[in-house]
Amino acid sequence: MIPAALIDAAGRPYRAAGRFAWHFALGKLRHDPFFAHILANGLIPDGARILDLGSGQGLLAAWLLGAHAWHRDNAAAWPAHWSAPPAVRSIHGIEMTPRDVERARIALRAYRAQVSLICDDIRRVPFPQADVVVACDVLHYIDADAQEAVLRRVRESLAPDGVLLLRVSDAAAGWRAGLDRAVDFGMQVARSGRTNALTCRSEPAWLALLDALHFQVTLVPMGHGAHDANRLLIARPSA
Repeated sequence: MIPAALIDAAGRPYRAAGRFAWHFALGKLRHDPFFAHILANGLIPDGARILDLGSGQGLLAAWLLGAHAWHRDNAAAWPAHWSAPPAVRSIHGIEMTPRDVERARIALRAYRAQVSLICDDIRRVPFPQADVVVACDVLHYIDADAQEAVLRRVRESLAPDGVLLLRVSDAAAGWRAGLDRAVDFGMQVARSGRTNALTCRSEPAWLALLDALHFQVTLVPMGHGAHDANRLLIARPSA
């Protein structure tokens, strides 16, 4: 279980960005298993240069930096079965929704030395070199050709011992996949006003695509209840 005080600490900077930003941050950090999983399993190493694709309002940065600070002062309360939180080198976020970028910049202004946030399109903007690339619930907002092109560029930008943390929905997961699509489409409309169709793949299709791009993949179910269609693909460059 995630300590409530850790969630509060990581979400606190969003108070400055408004009630929506603050409550959205607390809700995501409390209920989305992705955030707990990456910390509990030590998926991000110390000194990592992180590229966050579709970074939204910067929750990944707030979570990692907030967790590191909270652990420093509350080590005895850190979950015993979790890895210690990483001390990351830098986090570069790319997000195309201006309001989200503005909320992120307000909330994370104390971390400007480590965090850079730009408003741009991951289909076109250059990617910096990275040790960890995170693409959580973002690739289904672009078409199939663009998905492959983005992942190819991710492969080129990753350090040889780097890792891609890619969360997707399994399009073959029946009604749960349909619910995921409905929720994500609704979030797209609410946060950006865009009504683009979603492009989803089945679990085997995602794995085949990553294999073709020379990734070795570990698959982790990443949802519960109605969201059992979610998958975390931990992809590392192969020879």
